[in-house]
Amino acid sequence: METLNTTQQISTRQLLNLDDVKNITGFSTTTIYKHVKDGIFPRPKKCGRSTRWRLADIQEYING
Repeated sequence: METLNTTQQISTRQLLNLDDVKNITGFSTTTIYKHVKDGIFPRPKKCGRSTRWRLADIQEYING
């Protein structure tokens, strides 16, 4: 239930930071990056020095 509230709170933004992704998925930082490396989880995009995930990619992963 908390995951849905978090998703609703950030639904107006298109790019998510690591903390947003952790809150939505319930995964730890280590798990997220391991799944990215293994090709299981969407790859983040680099925005300058920041790392961001597209909200649409995360939603597709959750719904897929």
